[in-house]
Amino acid sequence: MKKICFLIPTPFSYGGEQRVVTIVSNLLIKKGYDISILCTDMTYPINYDLYNLDRKVKIDYLDGYNNKYVLKFRVKRDQMNIENLNTGKYKNSLLMQKFINCDLIITYLLIRKITKEKYDCVISLGIMNKLLARVSKHVKAKTIAWQHSSSERYFNLKGEWFYNQEKYCKYMFKKVDDYVVLTNKDKQYIKEKFNVEVSVINNPKSILSNKVTNLKNKYFLAVGRFVPVKNFEILIDMFNGFHAMNKKWHLRIVGSGELKETYLKKIKKYKLEKYIEIIDYTVDIEKYYLSSSIYLMTSLQEGWGMVMGEAIEFGLPIISFDITSASEMIKDYFNGYIIEKYDQNKYIERMLELANDEKKLKRFSKNSKKLSNKKSNDKIIDKWIKKLEK
Repeated sequence: MKKICFLIPTPFSYGGEQRVVTIVSNLLIKKGYDISILCTDMTYPINYDLYNLDRKVKIDYLDGYNNKYVLKFRVKRDQMNIENLNTGKYKNSLLMQKFINCDLIITYLLIRKITKEKYDCVISLGIMNKLLARVSKHVKAKTIAWQHSSSERYFNLKGEWFYNQEKYCKYMFKKVDDYVVLTNKDKQYIKEKFNVEVSVINNPKSILSNKVTNLKNKYFLAVGRFVPVKNFEILIDMFNGFHAMNKKWHLRIVGSGELKETYLKKIKKYKLEKYIEIIDYTVDIEKYYLSSSIYLMTSLQEGWGMVMGEAIEFGLPIISFDITSASEMIKDYFNGYIIEKYDQNKYIERMLELANDEKKLKRFSKNSKKLSNKKSNDKIIDKWIKKLEK
């Protein structure tokens, strides 16, 4: 039985990265693998029920990572890292980029842990990819860096953790045994920017269901964290434009986060309190998909967009801006529309078109479910197994 370790800050906070680690861990457990999740963030309590994590998955922490002396040093190093992200102070120095991303103390702690546990493979996610690159040549385990968000966001968005760090990124690609992205667009981006070949594995489905919406309810739906990147303020603006021409439909936005009050104020400003609902995040999300008729995706950046996968699983047509993963789950004019960034007028036009055409709505709904049925979790986990056994 091979020992596989996922390296992530925590699987017990709200986010797509946490959900997908849970899903892949559960699927690998069923295939007979010994799975551990190695965490660096101890502030979140262990909660197997949050995303239904299989209790056979072991939860462990990186010994010494939160020692008060190590923590003090990390805080100073992180300040330098943030300064580089914003100003490019160390943009041309690989040595400094190595230091601000992973100093010798943290490198030693992770090498010691991987060696002690005798993992066969370590798979890092997101920001942890930088850490794994530093230890890769010092451990016997196979190392796979897994990119959860879009390449555009990872490497080209100011202030994000891989911005102004091109030298370290090239180092990272070279050091790990494999680098996995979510879409073919991500692969193409990295090839063009870094001249590096990477692997593509889509995220598995987060929900499996035989149920589909009956399209009887005139509700738009959006699901996600209440943060700027989800662009829900613009969604409210666009619904206001839609509402001026169609007063039969309503909008539900399900989630939680810092911008909730901002959304409520904007809804009040437009006098749409009877037409837009802000609903707190719930694990019983299925009922909202089934009681809606169109899914609206407005994110500025999205690695995979797990909510789009959930939407097509329940047969919802989707209208989305042209984010990286949109073309993986939407076929334009087949089960929805992909709108050029960020053409709000065209988006409203498509909302009206689909809401006012019952035949098209039914056709798009059937096609969404057809596309979802083609995306099998078994096929996706087989791709991971091939990498683990290679």
